[in-house]
Amino acid sequence: MKKQGWLLDANVDHDREALILWIKRNGRTQGYVYDKFKPALFVHTSLLDAEEWTDQRLFHTIREHSHVAGVDIVRKYTSVYDEEKSRVLRVFTDVGQQREVARDLEKLPDAVVYHAEIGPVQQFFLTEEIFAFGRIEFESEGERVTALKCLDNREDAEYDIPDLEEIGIEVYVASGRVFPRLEDPISHIEVYHQGRIIKLRERTEKETLLSLQNAIDTIDPDIIVSRGGDDHVFRYLTLRAKVNEVELVFSRDSTPLNVTYREPTSFWQYNQIVYRSGNQVMFNGRIHIDRSDSKFRGPSGIEGVIEGCRLAFAPPQRVARMSIGSVNASVQFYTAHQMDVLIPPVKRNPEFLKSINELANIDRGGLIFQPRPDIYEHVAEVDFSSMYPTLMVTRNISPETICMRMDCPYDYKYCIEVPELNFRLCNRKRGLIAKSLELVVRKRNEFKRLIAEGEDTEKYAIMQNTLKGVLVSCFGYLGFKNAKFGRVEAHTAVCALAREVLLKTQEIGQEMGFQTVHGIVDSLWVKTENEIDFDHVQEFCRRVSKAVDIDMSLKGVYRWMVIPSSRLHPSIAPLNRYYGVYQNGAIKTRGIETRRRDTCLYVGDCQSEMIKILAKGRDKEGFLERIPKAYSVCKEFSAKLREEDVDLRDLVLHSRLTREPYEYQTTSRAAMVAKQLVESGREIHAGQKVRYILTDTKSPNPLRRAKAVELLDDSATYDSDAYEELCKRAFENLIPAKYLNALSLDEKQLPSLKPFIQ
Repeated sequence: MKKQGWLLDANVDHDREALILWIKRNGRTQGYVYDKFKPALFVHTSLLDAEEWTDQRLFHTIREHSHVAGVDIVRKYTSVYDEEKSRVLRVFTDVGQQREVARDLEKLPDAVVYHAEIGPVQQFFLTEEIFAFGRIEFESEGERVTALKCLDNREDAEYDIPDLEEIGIEVYVASGRVFPRLEDPISHIEVYHQGRIIKLRERTEKETLLSLQNAIDTIDPDIIVSRGGDDHVFRYLTLRAKVNEVELVFSRDSTPLNVTYREPTSFWQYNQIVYRSGNQVMFNGRIHIDRSDSKFRGPSGIEGVIEGCRLAFAPPQRVARMSIGSVNASVQFYTAHQMDVLIPPVKRNPEFLKSINELANIDRGGLIFQPRPDIYEHVAEVDFSSMYPTLMVTRNISPETICMRMDCPYDYKYCIEVPELNFRLCNRKRGLIAKSLELVVRKRNEFKRLIAEGEDTEKYAIMQNTLKGVLVSCFGYLGFKNAKFGRVEAHTAVCALAREVLLKTQEIGQEMGFQTVHGIVDSLWVKTENEIDFDHVQEFCRRVSKAVDIDMSLKGVYRWMVIPSSRLHPSIAPLNRYYGVYQNGAIKTRGIETRRRDTCLYVGDCQSEMIKILAKGRDKEGFLERIPKAYSVCKEFSAKLREEDVDLRDLVLHSRLTREPYEYQTTSRAAMVAKQLVESGREIHAGQKVRYILTDTKSPNPLRRAKAVELLDDSATYDSDAYEELCKRAFENLIPAKYLNALSLDEKQLPSLKPFIQ
């Protein structure tokens, strides 16, 4: 009898040498044994061509391995560059034994083992084209699934998701220490369920733990959300359970909770240091999501995880912990699977040798039109929709489509010229990367359409942001040194074509009477001498979209827009700092204190209030007239600081550690705060954030200049002068230097700015 349900997850059962499929139907989630799937490794070895080795002899030798379930020979592309398929061994392994078998297969002469890094669950999803949170139809005999198929289409933008039971867990420690230790007992536990808080505090710690287990058994959640679960919460619960001789079970298959310590790691990713816990606590039959920091490394909301599962064909708990680069890789793995291209163990696309002049010409990045610091009127902001990914799709940019040959064997009919570079793109066959991104680009556009139509806006906004993260990273991942299908030449081709697009856009704008104020990579700000004509801007967008084959749209028309000055070089504008007021009164800010993550709430509020004052100006003249009043707001905030009338919580600053605490050679605030925390018993690593208050910035002792928030007590005070300076800087960062220099801000009577107004 055929049944229908939702596949929530799958995991390996090593005892049964099978997969356990967690299927939800009729409001209940149950685990089913599925033993029909065997993971496969693909091996290319010189023995395949050796005369003394017949296929049967080779099969017999490999089958002697205790974890090999079968061997045959298939034809696959061993490289994305191959024109013809090669004979390779396909070795089926016991579930969960891939890596051991792969290590032994690598000992064969000249062996290259493919697909070794794809886990059994992900390989099952890829092979069967099935994904977590998808609807399935299955047949079963008792607890054993005998047949199944996916009923959902991965490419659909509109789809239903199952009703999921979700809880959150917060554990509180009874400790007099600043930083509790694992030896400290539990004070109480809070369970968050359906908008209510269930507080668990019994007479003894053992009873509290038993009460937690009872809550989990009673609610039977599909999703367990924690804050710091991977890093410390579940390790702490494991130790407290052992002390009290209690067996905690969070998995649906009755596997006891047992988390041991593993060393965390820190690594560079997209120009910042990232910290990752050594543990990744995952349950069987239940999905644990750690909200300790923003991840897609994780999508915010289960809807993002669901869309990520469809996109990457990966298990949900893995998706929730993936970097966006890993998601990109998984999307490419599925496309490679479809194209019969094997996934290599290491990147096999080395950069071609180039001269110094060629490197200087190629390595130029995106195009930027350097703006001048000023206050601009009659400005329209336009930008391209997913410019870089769209270029990769429409221009067929992929490692194997890069053609370095001087003469084209196909008489140039498939060639796409790349401006300024000495190679072309070949359009004779679809590139793997271009094909991988087609669905992502299309689905994101569909989500944006659904949001505009007002359908489940919150749900689709989360899904759209998930895809946005993937698309933002796909260009960088193309040039990543460890990307399996990356290639530097393809990366530089995207940059070259993007520069051409922006230049073409500027040219069309000039023909239509627009002057370029600022342009950066895929966004452009243009102005006219008189009021902006909305229809004229829309026509500009249509002409550009048609000319470059990338959708460009109007983001908004400004009453006025400010590009501030650099603090070091006042005549130059920082490229990523601006703010302005749209015609409808909405305020947009980028790069200034209100948007910076390291700004304290008080300084951010100060700048926000100043911007609100300036925003009342309908034009440049109105803006200039309100500068003195905006500065008076700054002085009011400074006065409160001097009166010590500010909550310390509003003065907390943040810094991310760029190295291990012991590696710092300087006396920067972050370094000193990290040192304070380490000396107080906290374990802290590169990539983690530290929070602190400025206490005495002029002290000769660096350790007294700032203090970690965790070490503050009732006697703590802040350095009012330091925070006043931050408020004043927040004001100065709003006003271009030439207008700021005309003011004597310390005088009681502020002079007017009539020369600038006139």
